[in-house]
Amino acid sequence: MNILLVDDSPDARLLLHKILREAGYRDTFSASTAYDVFKKLDVEHGGAGASEIDLIVMDVRMPEIDGIEACRRIKEVEALRDIPVIMMTARSQPEVLRAAFEAGAMDYIKKPFEEVELLARIKAALKLKKEIDVRKNWEQELNKTIQDLDAALQEMGVLQQLIPVCPVCKKSSGDQTVMSALESYIQAHPNAKFHDAVCLSCSTLKG
Repeated sequence: MNILLVDDSPDARLLLHKILREAGYRDTFSASTAYDVFKKLDVEHGGAGASEIDLIVMDVRMPEIDGIEACRRIKEVEALRDIPVIMMTARSQPEVLRAAFEAGAMDYIKKPFEEVELLARIKAALKLKKEIDVRKNWEQELNKTIQDLDAALQEMGVLQQLIPVCPVCKKSSGDQTVMSALESYIQAHPNAKFHDAVCLSCSTLKG
């Protein structure tokens, strides 16, 4: 899974890359400013780069736009809301942590961090992202099934309108107007499946 590491310190980025690669995370990317993050995720165009990143590990203290504000802007984009964000901070004041969580961060790591803690929090965040992706795929498949069912029910409604049935004897009136409408429907839906039954006229011709 793809991890974006955001820190304005080159040394911090190198250390994070080293730890993650040694732990088996090969797909890591880096950014030094919030603007780099926005460009990577293509925030300007509605988060078109969302599929490229599964987790963001971002420092709170950065030039121009800090990590908390960057997180808030990322979470404002619908396509990016499900990407977990872990904040890194040397400040443990309650107001800083509160602001980070209110901005949409799912977790935080205090600097200087322990390697074991860093990897544990990253593992938990990636597990959450995977579960979110599974749920979203399931919801998409469910919505498609519902749409297909609605379409099928609509076609059944069309057929019901084409073939009036007597409420008493449950038989179709079968007049010429109805049959012409039904034939037009069948021609317009060549993939529709019907039960084969040779009509009386064709049966007489074959005999």
